Amino acid sequence: MLKWFSIVCSMMYVFATTNTAEVLKVPLFVQHFIEYEGNLAEFVMEHYDNHKEDSDWATDQKLPFINPPIVLMVNAQLPEITFRIEKPTEITVSREKSTYQEKDFPSLYLSRIFQPPRFS
Repeated sequence: MLKWFSIVCSMMYVFATTNTAEVLKVPLFVQHFIEYEGNLAEFVMEHYDNHKEDSDWATDQKLPFINPPIVLMVNAQLPEITFRIEKPTEITVSREKSTYQEKDFPSLYLSRIFQPPRFS
């Protein structure tokens, strides 16, 4: 029951928010084509290529995709982004002598490959 309810709700949403509802007008298209005297190419060219008002204008306006409804309009506005490039400031690095001395570490640690840096 829940599955069918979710399917029905999904279909209602799709038909309400997209032009998929125009597909439901296909039987009218077929019926109008059967009444038309000519082939399919002539029918499509006459009804979908700058159609002029004629005796069956009201029926022609009900054909699928003649007047599709505007179902969703998105208006997105991006914020204005400005860049300001400033001159970089000087970075000064002091080269003070380290307070590292070998007597501060056990000799076992100093014999390993990874040792603290030595400044002379």
